[in-house]
Amino acid sequence: MWRQATSAPQKLAVINGLLPLTASEYLKALIFFCGDEDETVQKAAVDKLRFTQSNEIKKIITPEIPENSVKTLTKLAGERRDSSIIISLLLTGKLQRDWILEFLATNDRTFWTTLVTHKDFVEFTLPQKEDFKALLSAISDVLLSLYEEQLSYFAEKIAELEAEKHKEKPEEVPTEEDEEVVELEDTIFDFPDFLTSETAFDGLSADDMLEQRKTIAEALRDMNVGQKIKVAMLGNLEVRKILIKDPRKQIVMAVLGNARITDKEVASIAGDPSSSLDAISFISSNKALSKSYAVKLALVNNPKTPMKTALMLLETIRMNDLKNIAKSRNVSNVIKQRAAKKIK
Repeated sequence: MWRQATSAPQKLAVINGLLPLTASEYLKALIFFCGDEDETVQKAAVDKLRFTQSNEIKKIITPEIPENSVKTLTKLAGERRDSSIIISLLLTGKLQRDWILEFLATNDRTFWTTLVTHKDFVEFTLPQKEDFKALLSAISDVLLSLYEEQLSYFAEKIAELEAEKHKEKPEEVPTEEDEEVVELEDTIFDFPDFLTSETAFDGLSADDMLEQRKTIAEALRDMNVGQKIKVAMLGNLEVRKILIKDPRKQIVMAVLGNARITDKEVASIAGDPSSSLDAISFISSNKALSKSYAVKLALVNNPKTPMKTALMLLETIRMNDLKNIAKSRNVSNVIKQRAAKKIK
């Protein structure tokens, strides 16, 4: 009966017990609705689940529950520090490792000891074992050692994953865009000054500047990939701002290779959660681009920065900034905990 509820008012009626349901069906409805897209419905369902015993919840956790419900129950398990719910969620095949890393940064050693000694959980973490090492290290060296001991039993599986990761990619047939990139060095482009001059906006009124920006955007839109790569390496600030958002890695790398790019620009890109992972990774691995303190701080504060990199950079962060990071809602709980640990 509850499955026929499609609107938010209908679902809330179910959650508030206005329909005659058995205890089992009611709990099943709560678990389905706790992952609802409507925030009001989701919150109402979660509030009811908070008063439900874990053993009852685990009886209803099956592979048919929605993925969003699995995500919500992961958060609930973290709040309760109940590792048994996580083990049950593993069986759905819908649990994601990133949810564990993001939502389960509790310091409860019993909670983590149960998980890192559970064969299925340890095997589940293998593709991101370095991230889990960083998480556990931030909590306790003992937990880290325990986890590493468990990993030793999966040496063959880890070797298979590493081999898969480094397996040679099949030869790709070059596309038209690939050919343009290959021939780039032999191609000469004559770009107008408004794309290359850093003084292109000097002396312009606000309206004229707006028109100039439109002109630049239109000019870039009409270019092929090879031209965009070249102008990304030579272009002015406005060109760089536009092309750093391009979905193609070659163009983003060309922007970051522009000799005129400033530390302020790099810090802005490094701290922008909408920046591509390619851009974040390149900046963090490039000594010239990441030498500025502002860039390091931006990378630590960006939730997109790989955890291992963020934890390494955290060692360079000043005390006042560490205090802000420890209270930030934008970084992962692992980073917050490590920052809090450093300021004690």
